[in-house]
Amino acid sequence: MVSAGLSRRVEKVVGYPPLSENPDLQRREFHEALLEAGGFEDLPEKWQAAIVTAEQNRPELRVVRGD
Repeated sequence: MVSAGLSRRVEKVVGYPPLSENPDLQRREFHEALLEAGGFEDLPEKWQAAIVTAEQNRPELRVVRGD
């Protein structure tokens, strides 16, 4: 079950475009926030939510073994 706090964070960014589509200035701001943060919880809330959304929208990948 998803926590209420996580649900609120995600609801704020449902309409955000993927991080890769952010303008240069926003990508630079995100990069600087990552460099300054000691962990996920130290990131500004908007970037935490953007990361969670990006993770939920990434494609499912399969490992294909060539045995």
